[in-house]
Amino acid sequence: IMLASPAYQKQCLTSPVQPSIVWGCGFSVIHVLQGAPISPGLFALNCGLLYTYHALQCPMEALHGRRSLLHNVAAGGLVGAWGVQQGLLGVPFASPAFFFRYRQVTPTMAAFFVYGAGA
Repeated sequence: IMLASPAYQKQCLTSPVQPSIVWGCGFSVIHVLQGAPISPGLFALNCGLLYTYHALQCPMEALHGRRSLLHNVAAGGLVGAWGVQQGLLGVPFASPAFFFRYRQVTPTMAAFFVYGAGA
């Protein structure tokens, strides 16, 4: 299959829509159960970031001519870093004491690592 072909790119960009909505709803429910207020913005953020994660991998696959775990890491890291930089996401598994102790590590850097590793 030609990864750079328009047909493949169309499929690559449209196939994650339904899973992004389903998983975005699931993550939204988890957020609400943890105390976040129910809002369309929460739903849109979760669904949108999941779709963006998948969509970012399409051009990487086309450029390299194959799928790769590194594409998942890069897409997850970029989405996580952007979300933290914009104040939309937190850095999971990192306590504030970590950033106090290691001042050279910014939350955006940590987010790239954590979200990339979790992808």
